[in-house]
Amino acid sequence: MAAASRKPLSWGWIAVLFLVLVPAWKGIEPLLPRGPQPVSEQVRAQGRELFTHRWTERDPLTGGDGLGPVYNASSCVECHSQGGAGGGGPADKNVTVYSLAKPHPKGLPQSGVVHQMAISRAFQETLNQVHPSLPAQPSLPLKVLTDRSRPRSADLSITERNTPALFGDGQIDAISNDAIVTHQRELSTAARLVGFSRARDSQVRGRVARLADGRIGRFGWKLEFATLGEFVKAACANELGLSNPGRPQATPLGRPEYKANGVDLTDEQCGLMADFIQALPPPLETVPADPRLASEARAGKSLFRAIGCADCHVESLGTVKGLYSDLLLHDMGTDLEAQAGYGGPPSLAPIRDDKFEDSQQPSPGEWRTAPLWGVADSAPYLHDGRAATLERAIESHGGEATGVTGRYAALSVAEKQTILAFLMTLRAPAVDGVRSDSANLAAR
Repeated sequence: MAAASRKPLSWGWIAVLFLVLVPAWKGIEPLLPRGPQPVSEQVRAQGRELFTHRWTERDPLTGGDGLGPVYNASSCVECHSQGGAGGGGPADKNVTVYSLAKPHPKGLPQSGVVHQMAISRAFQETLNQVHPSLPAQPSLPLKVLTDRSRPRSADLSITERNTPALFGDGQIDAISNDAIVTHQRELSTAARLVGFSRARDSQVRGRVARLADGRIGRFGWKLEFATLGEFVKAACANELGLSNPGRPQATPLGRPEYKANGVDLTDEQCGLMADFIQALPPPLETVPADPRLASEARAGKSLFRAIGCADCHVESLGTVKGLYSDLLLHDMGTDLEAQAGYGGPPSLAPIRDDKFEDSQQPSPGEWRTAPLWGVADSAPYLHDGRAATLERAIESHGGEATGVTGRYAALSVAEKQTILAFLMTLRAPAVDGVRSDSANLAAR
């Protein structure tokens, strides 16, 4: 008997399959391993052109009003410059951030950025627009903001954010959720078990940064951004005043009625910049050729682990080697407290970041474990760049790191030097034939 002929699927069945399979894929896709996507040389070059482009008012590369009306830099590379395009920035490129505990009398956002520049004097932002007790200038010296004896207001927080290096961010973007969550569970469990080195610091737990939509934060000092693409869009809108899909440009504090003319950047342009960053090589651990220096660095790496630094600054996370971060939020103590406020929409009292659920709000003392790869070429250190040297950065750790800081303080001068020697092997990659030695000089 001849086999019965198969009838082709009707359009109705095809529609049903589509409606079933697409939601199923949406549920499965986040569980699949992440991985950096290859970037062609042409795409990388196009992204680099946008990353290094000096934007202007009514810039022909934008579809809106161009640079501003308020901004902190006129190009990405103006701040991300140490060691080549994509590096970190010096303290004089810091971003001034404010947070208010109560609604502003003139309706200004309760948290945000005070921009250093504007396309005209009429738009220039000043601190006294945020609070009358502050001066009529866009920023305060960092030494004033970090002065422990300076009176603190319960209603107001003024702080700074230092420019982070972007080298290797494509690999960070590809770290799986499972790798981050698994490490957090191991760290929390080990802190409770007798016989593990971490048990000495039972407060060292860290926590995953869960955003309001359930995703895990990977970027930003408070882990506010889940993907590299979102980080790029926020930086363009906040630092350059370049609006893009989903990210309006900053409105001048003194001119809240300002209306943008069109959208400055397209998704494609933002994607090209993200692709350029994704293609940046990761930093390297470079052991000195001199046997004596190499031996000193190895001894320092062992001590780094022994005193507990590696509990948070994990050498490898998931498939990424040499990262020296767990990408968790850790409480760093009262001396390093600063409210959130960068990169988000207006927040509601009490001070909060709308990218996080109420139960997941980062506390003032919680910060992302800074990846240490490339740390030898990324001075200054800490979220506001207050530490000019690696030794000062280590000594400033508090909160969950109090035990580690105490053990570091108990080391001999020679032992401390071996740890610094190890950290000086964590070098930024040579980009465009350039490598910064500023941190090397500072640490030595």
